[in-house]
Amino acid sequence: MNAVAVRAAKAVHYYSVGTVEFIVTEDNHFYFMEMNTRVQVEHAVTEMVTGVDLIETQITIAMGLPLSIRQEDIILRGNSLECRINAENPEKKFAPCPGRISHVHFPGGNGVRVDSAIYDGYTVPSAYDSLIAKVIVHGKDRETAIRRMCTALDELVITGISTNINFQYSILHNPVFCKGKADTGFIEAFLEHKV
Repeated sequence: MNAVAVRAAKAVHYYSVGTVEFIVTEDNHFYFMEMNTRVQVEHAVTEMVTGVDLIETQITIAMGLPLSIRQEDIILRGNSLECRINAENPEKKFAPCPGRISHVHFPGGNGVRVDSAIYDGYTVPSAYDSLIAKVIVHGKDRETAIRRMCTALDELVITGISTNINFQYSILHNPVFCKGKADTGFIEAFLEHKV
């Protein structure tokens, strides 16, 4: 997929940070879905496994400076996961839950990153996306990353509003997810207790 993504970017003479998305079948065939000519919410996962700061790279390119790395310099290391923490209630069809956050405590430590702008007393508005934080972890393999994320979510505290933290935590304990067998129908099946 990496080689095809690079070929696609070269074919349209694209020269910046972007994301090429594919869908993969059970028998490991993959198909192009789309290319986004911007950094996506999940960019931190790529940063964790490559050690490349994508935002700095994007700014450098926008300034007209040459890339400081080559494709062959990028080495993938370990496994990374991201949990998007939303102000929403999974038990009420993921209804948004705006309101005032009374207390926040973020996890930390080796291999843990949190991207957020919330703080004690912050009011989550009703007019915007419900994303309030991203918790990203890195480990030597998938199992280590999942354990690290479970620990991080154990340490994460957000009070005063409803969030999807417990929902994320329960996914991390699901055998289908843990084996890396989740597909595009996983959440629906998970909610119906079929996986």
